[in-house]
This record gives sequence, structure tokens and C-alpha cells, in this order.
Amino acid sequence: MAEKRKLLIPRKEFGRTGYRVGTLGFGAMRLPTRKDGHVDFDRAARLIRYAINHGVNFLDTHHFYHQGESEEAVGRAIAGMGRKNLVLQTKIGMYNNYTEKQFWQLLENALKKLRTSYLDFYLTHSLSWKHYESFNRLFLKVTDKAMALNLIKYRGFSSHDTPENVKKFVESGYFSTMTIQYNLINRQYQSVIELAWEKGMGVVVMGPIGGGLLASPEPEFLKLLPSGQTDPAVLALRFVLSDKHVHVACSGMSTLKQVKQNIATATINEPLTAKEISQMDALIKQRRKLLNLPCTGCGYCLPCPHQVKIPYLFRQYNLARVFGIEKKARKAYLRLKAEEKASSCTGCRQCEKKCPQKIPISRRLQELRDYFEK
Repeated sequence: MAEKRKLLIPRKEFGRTGYRVGTLGFGAMRLPTRKDGHVDFDRAARLIRYAINHGVNFLDTHHFYHQGESEEAVGRAIAGMGRKNLVLQTKIGMYNNYTEKQFWQLLENALKKLRTSYLDFYLTHSLSWKHYESFNRLFLKVTDKAMALNLIKYRGFSSHDTPENVKKFVESGYFSTMTIQYNLINRQYQSVIELAWEKGMGVVVMGPIGGGLLASPEPEFLKLLPSGQTDPAVLALRFVLSDKHVHVACSGMSTLKQVKQNIATATINEPLTAKEISQMDALIKQRRKLLNLPCTGCGYCLPCPHQVKIPYLFRQYNLARVFGIEKKARKAYLRLKAEEKASSCTGCRQCEKKCPQKIPISRRLQELRDYFEK
């Protein structure tokens, strides 16, 4: 028997699109997996369905996530749940120099995997100014046709480019929504978010908890919290939800505990006060300066041909350098297999071509190796 839906999560008008979206979105890039690395479709379906039954209606995916299994996982989960009550967003990486034929193939595959006849939002993914100049004309052409055929309702973009360039995308008038990073530590796009909101675009935030970095329960990190706050993940999510210019905070969730906690946080009607935000700013100011390794744990750099666990290594490095959780981070590093450590990097730089943050991964791995192994 299907669980009765409980609309606990507040909803907002999604810009001028006519949609009403739950303020918490489900990002399908960190779904539970089996030991072989493939998505555990049954567990993923239970998580997604639980979220939907408690008010989440915005689902974000991409044909690249989980080596092509993310869209399939979402499609299996929502089968029979009532399509008109859901808002589906997926993406295409035009930076791969897709032809028009390939665009239609990917769109057709997305519709098939998601088991739907249309997409609410279709995004050009990780848009940079270079890609905008090279591929945006084709993206506009094919999405115009797809919208005319009612295969997609609206188009948008996600980006990791400079705030100045992202503002140009917003001001172009071509897009109805954007997905951008924003959290307690990374606020470089705050003015961009305000601009998009003023333009009537739907604003989706990815990485509200910093790819999990801001969920550290370690005592060293807890010391940074304002008085009365005991859970850093809750604080981080509340910070994003407190911003009136944000419509959806899209969180990647892989356990039922995470889903329940995020839902509980999203239903808190009281936003963070100006005093609480000011306290957090003062406490984290010097830590933010140390965060010069902006890895979000997206996994685009994987698989490494030499089996280096790149996102995991960068997470441990950030925990040690930014939040002072050095002892635990070092132990976690030393427990890894030899081939998984930074010293196994050969400098082939295949990973750097795929990194949306443009991190010089091979150079930073050398730095990380010296930090942990010497």
C-alpha cells in the first residue's frame, strides 16, 4: 500500500514559470549504490518515494550521473506516482560538442528512462562562457523545437563559471531557470542569485551543504557553530532556505536518515536570524579563506584510470585544512589502498578535462600527497 502523502515542505512560486515547487529538492547524483558501484534501484526508489510522500516535488538528475543510471533510478521511483504532481529537471552537457542528432538521442533517452512524455526543465549543464559562445546557438535551436513539440516546458542552465559570466547568461533572457552553487562558505554567486530572482527565473541551489563538507559532526567543527546550534548540516541547509531569492535547495541524499533530516529542516518555519548568520560569519570567516580547494564531490573526475579516489581525498584534505579535523582525516587517508592514494597519480590529467570547477587536480594531488604522506 502506498504511503499517504504529507505535504510538509513549504512551496514557492518558481519564478514566472507558473510552477510551485517544494523548497527542498532531491538531487539524484548521490543515490545509494551496491558493492559493484551500480545504483541500488530498490533502495533509491524507497528514498525518492519517501521524499515525494512528504512534500518534495522537485527532482534533479542528469544522464551523466551514476554512469547513466540516475535518470533510470528516478524513472523507476516515480512510476505510478502521478506525473502532474512532480517537477522533473535533467541536463545535457553541450560542452561534449554534441551534434543535433545526438541531442535528440539524449533527450529521447531521458524521456524513456524517466518514463515520461515531457520534461519540465532541460538544462545546458556546467555552462561556461567558452561553451556559451560555441554551443549555445545549437542548444537554443533544438530546445525551441523541443518546446514547440511539448517535449520540454522550459530550458535553463547550470554553471560553475565566474559570477560575471553567469550574470551574462541570466541577462541574455534565453533561460527560465538556473542551478548554481551557494552555501555558508561559498557565497560568490549571491548577487547572481538576486539578479536571477529579479528577472523572474527559477533559482535552484546545488551543494547547500557543500557536498557534505558542512555536515561534519566532529567536535572541532561543532565549535564553529553559533550558540544553541548543534547540527552543522541543519544550520547549512537552513541558511540556504532562509534566502528569499532561492526557490529550491537541491540536496543529494543517499540514506533515509538524510532524507528525513532534510525534510525536517525544510519544514522549520523560522529562518535563521540576522544575528545567527552574523555569528556564523564571524566564526567561519578565517576558515573560508583556507577553502582554496573547491571540490564539491560531484564525481565528474571519476573513474580515475589509476583508481585514485579523488573526491574522497579532497574531502579529507578540506576537513583537515579548513576545519582542523586533521587527526581523523589523516587516519582515513592512511587506511586507503596504495592505488587509491594521491601518490598513485601519474599526472595524466584525464580528470581535469571533466572537472566543472577547473581544479588543477594533478597538482593538488601532489600537494595532498605531501601533506598526508610526509
